[in-house]
Amino acid sequence: MTDPNNRTPTDQDEQTLTFLRNEIADLKSHLKKKDERISTLDAMLNTVMESHTAEVRAYEDLEDKLKDVIEKLRNRVPHSDILDYLKVKDRNGLRSSPM
Repeated sequence: MTDPNNRTPTDQDEQTLTFLRNEIADLKSHLKKKDERISTLDAMLNTVMESHTAEVRAYEDLEDKLKDVIEKLRNRVPHSDILDYLKVKDRNGLRSSPM
């Protein structure tokens, strides 16, 4: 009677090596996909943070303008002068913002 498992150790070693090579290739593929996903998420986070920072700056600018206008109103500055002041501030803000 012949043993159905009559492979030589060399055949088994070759199969094990092939299996391990395939597993390593599969793990590398998964790792590459995860690295790409991490890179994508990192880029998205940077975009969101830049947008958030810009929004915070815009809010702070508006807050400063509002404080200036309130102060001018308290000092009884004419409305037309306040409007001129805001127009000049808007123009200067547009010049200094990077496009």
